[in-house]
Amino acid sequence: MSWFNSVEFYVIAGTVAAAAVALAALPSKKGVAVLHTAAGDLSGTDEGRDMKPSIDVRVDENRRVHIVRRGLPNITDKGAASLAINVIGFDIVIEERLTHGNGWTTVDTAEFVLDFFAPERYHVRYNSEDAGVFTAFTLPVKEGIKIHRDLK
Repeated sequence: MSWFNSVEFYVIAGTVAAAAVALAALPSKKGVAVLHTAAGDLSGTDEGRDMKPSIDVRVDENRRVHIVRRGLPNITDKGAASLAINVIGFDIVIEERLTHGNGWTTVDTAEFVLDFFAPERYHVRYNSEDAGVFTAFTLPVKEGIKIHRDLK
């Protein structure tokens, strides 16, 4: 028991504590953040603005990811919808940006085509601060994949 009161014990304990703090302070090895942007093609349907906010994701035969956003709030044909896609490793955060415009025709759907994905499995968070909705899902980039998510 006298060993716990020795100088050697406190030197070893201090070294172990310093190593633990150094390991906890290491940055994650996710990689470099890459920011992509995409403009949406706007269209309207008969349901109009009463459509429930949702996204449909589809991967085509060329591994392009098609995102169809439905239920856009208060957007007209003079407005715009775009995405800011932040990719860090296999984690993706998509921020939707809406510009309302002063047109006459109401639109409620926007389609985006993203062509920068590798054939991997991604963790995606889709957020629309303007509409106050979001969702999260896992996206395996393989031909024929289809995902539907309601935005909450």
